[in-house]
Amino acid sequence: MKLIASSMFLSSVSAAVDYPSSLSFLSKNLPSFDIINKESLGFATSEDIDGLDDGVASVGANISVVTRDTYPWATEEVVPDEIFLEYVLPYASVNEARTNWRPLFLEKLAPLFSDSAANAKLSTVEVVDLVNANIWSAFFNQTIVFKSSQTPLIYDPMSTIVNGFASCTGVSIMFINALRAVGVPARIAGTPAWNGIVENGNHNWIEVWTQDGGWQFMESKPAGGGETLANPCDKWFCSPGKMNNTRVYAARWDQTSEMRYPMAWDVTNTAIPGVEMTDQYQKQCGAC
Repeated sequence: MKLIASSMFLSSVSAAVDYPSSLSFLSKNLPSFDIINKESLGFATSEDIDGLDDGVASVGANISVVTRDTYPWATEEVVPDEIFLEYVLPYASVNEARTNWRPLFLEKLAPLFSDSAANAKLSTVEVVDLVNANIWSAFFNQTIVFKSSQTPLIYDPMSTIVNGFASCTGVSIMFINALRAVGVPARIAGTPAWNGIVENGNHNWIEVWTQDGGWQFMESKPAGGGETLANPCDKWFCSPGKMNNTRVYAARWDQTSEMRYPMAWDVTNTAIPGVEMTDQYQKQCGAC
């Protein structure tokens, strides 16, 4: 797959969501703290986007559209436009540092998917498992590990890579970015307080969207190990006791959402839209 960070290239890509409309969606739904950096992220100040294709958001949008046209599990026939726009395209999950992670992640992961015939046989779940098995040892001849209490010091992907560790928020964001880099819809989810009690602590994990199963959840390999998307009960936190009076949320990008994603490390920040998933987790984990 040839990746070129130029809007000129994208005229040849056949996708329901093209480069200009992708940038437009991101721009219209910017978190408030990103608006001041709009131009450096790669957004134009007018309708003309030419010449602004070297920002974090614009490079990422270019790659996202190309990736969608490349991998069978990422196409518009598999991933609806509304899912692609909110959960593949965005350059960030919450309020982590804005860095140009997508080209680096794709460079590391693309060799896993170099065989187009083999790709055609892969399910989204199999892609997720391959990414989770390989991304943690793809940098600097080291294996990234879980280390508690690192957020908000270390939780953007570049900091996680350089340090070789992060806590649940950091490893979740890195896993989400790796999946998005190869066209898999993913988002951060979590609770700001177990059992509704702040002193009990908080936690973040990831949700993955699949065509057959909708939103399913799991841990990254450093934070867990043997979890699957198929079985909710193989997560340590998915139990009646842990979910008793526990509220669960997932982050999104569309700012028209009235719900906000609560960030336990930045409790007064309400800039990130979200969706409440409490009922789903109560139902699934209550049966474990």
